[in-house]
Amino acid sequence: MYTAPVAAPPPMAAAPMAPPPPAAAGPLPTYGSDLRPATPAATPAPPAAAMPASAPVHPASGTAAGTQPAVVRQQPTSAAAATTPPTGLVENALTSATAGAVAGAASEQSIAQARLDRLLEAVARQEPKLKWAIADREDGSTVLATDLASGWIPPHIEIPKGVSLLEPARRSGTIQHLLGDVTNLAVWTPGHYLPPAKDAEPVQMSFRARQVPDIDELNWELTQATNWRDGLPRLAHTLTKAGIAGTGVLESEADLLYEHLTAVRDKVVKAYPEHVDTTDVGNWQLLAAISGLIASDKTTLKYHFAWFQALSMATQGGAR
Repeated sequence: MYTAPVAAPPPMAAAPMAPPPPAAAGPLPTYGSDLRPATPAATPAPPAAAMPASAPVHPASGTAAGTQPAVVRQQPTSAAAATTPPTGLVENALTSATAGAVAGAASEQSIAQARLDRLLEAVARQEPKLKWAIADREDGSTVLATDLASGWIPPHIEIPKGVSLLEPARRSGTIQHLLGDVTNLAVWTPGHYLPPAKDAEPVQMSFRARQVPDIDELNWELTQATNWRDGLPRLAHTLTKAGIAGTGVLESEADLLYEHLTAVRDKVVKAYPEHVDTTDVGNWQLLAAISGLIASDKTTLKYHFAWFQALSMATQGGAR
């Protein structure tokens, strides 16, 4: 059976349809077979996840290209982008976190500084005519010093608990230079205001800060230092011999030694800071060491004598 061919549709949907060919012998074409299928309405693009973004679409054989739905190319949204908060919110959150960290650091700094001020005032009340400095170091320790004699602490000063002292050594420079690298610092200068002791928070004191390494031949070294020492009272030699021998001393002798200590203290403090005599400082250190000797206080004895050696005596390595 012969069927007349259907004319091929034009490439453009808007072009007019070709007229049907003349009827040929044989059965008539099926009704409507010579009509061009209507172009369906454009359908919405499927979800991006279900449609490849880059695959080309080829019309099926025998089907007009105009009948195919339009391909929508859309960049898929990543999961990270979908969960990322708006830029403004991120900036606000970072700003808040930074401000909180700064406020926290400032609060810690304020607390640390208040602690140093309180400890410094407790020391300055004991001797307000000397300059004092106390500081926190990066290793967490707290150190106290005065610029009287390279950082030596006189015997009548009680040391706050948890505070360390400089090791005996000859040093020079300002009191800040003596302390070295620090994170927080408080300095007391004579003449500044001191809050009344009754209004201050109590500070616990300790003797452990004056601990120094043992001194070889301590008794012999101390005896040699006191022999023919200019400015030392005769009592110093007597008490040194009694203390080394362990024979004991009279209470009146101990009281007299305390008077000598007070006298040399007043002399040095009065001359401070411009006219301090290093000989007077050495005598003060020796008398303090002898006081520790007769009291069987080895910590006091070794601390003050070690400083005397560091500043005043000739050692095996030469004069300091």
